[in-house]
Amino acid sequence: MLTAWGDESGSQPDRDPNTYLLAAALCDEDDVPTVRKAMESLRLGHETKVHWHGSSSDRRHELVAAVSELPLAGLVVVHTEAGASDRRHRRKCLEYLLPNLAEMPCARITLESRSHLDASDVDILQKFRAQRVITSSLRVHHAIGRLEPALWVADIVCGAVVQSRVGNPEYLRRLAGAIHLEQI
Repeated sequence: MLTAWGDESGSQPDRDPNTYLLAAALCDEDDVPTVRKAMESLRLGHETKVHWHGSSSDRRHELVAAVSELPLAGLVVVHTEAGASDRRHRRKCLEYLLPNLAEMPCARITLESRSHLDASDVDILQKFRAQRVITSSLRVHHAIGRLEPALWVADIVCGAVVQSRVGNPEYLRRLAGAIHLEQI
């Protein structure tokens, strides 16, 4: 059974305005310890977590190279809408992402916690079940980013996609065979 790790990102407002991404990095449940160990090994001593934003170009190449070696696939949903709030962007992305994960079949997606906003993610899943959009046993969980190394993969994937969208495709090219992009 597959499990997914999700993170979100805004794009660069000056170069790619009104754009929001939600990435899910998928792997077999048996591969989760391998993914966690590999990601933890990338954390520098001063870092609370591996994070794309603020990393140098060399560091980003290192991160992408490590992710490209892992037994992962990625699904990235990109939503662009002028004037949309982050909440609306996220909901639109989840409306595409969750049914697609359920069809794979994916048993669980763990998203980086946004504290009091986490309940809205679960609410969307429950609405999909009530509408019979999702009939599988997909579950949505949340984890604190600094405590869950598998979440760092989705952050790196988001970063590579943002860079590609603003004219720097080299990072995504390294991951391209394993990443499916969907613009909504």
